[in-house]
Amino acid sequence: MGRLVCKGERTANSRQLTSNFAFCDDACAEVIRIEQGIPGWGRELTSEIIPVEANLEQSSIDYAKGCYIGQEVVSRMKMSGQRNKSLCGLVSLSGAALQTGVHLTSESDPAKDLGWITSTTKSTRLGKEIALGYVKRPYNSAGMNLKAGDVAVEVVDLPFV
Repeated sequence: MGRLVCKGERTANSRQLTSNFAFCDDACAEVIRIEQGIPGWGRELTSEIIPVEANLEQSSIDYAKGCYIGQEVVSRMKMSGQRNKSLCGLVSLSGAALQTGVHLTSESDPAKDLGWITSTTKSTRLGKEIALGYVKRPYNSAGMNLKAGDVAVEVVDLPFV
């Protein structure tokens, strides 16, 4: 069982921690989530997304587990080794802000839908406008240049940092 801490000691410990570490509010946590490429519920994780597409295969899928909802689809994706789309990092090449929900296209075929942006932020650590988004195969390779509306973006590997 843990040691009881009196109020004065707790306040002193709190002061010491806040002098060494900055407070991370919800906005700060969102920047870190995006920089780390962690999918968020309601953004990257919806009923339309298969966990493998959200890069959750290594951390969240157990192929040895018994039956579960969606098992056939997940197993089929593992066996084929292909995904229709993947969660990717996107970096604004011009430094212009990126917008959630914007569809991705190519310079050569602006009518072809190649994916969409799910989360955006300005990364002060990277000094860049970055985003998470789903990019369709075969356009989801690192180094691929796409358009997000009028903004040129580059597909990058996750995590950003």
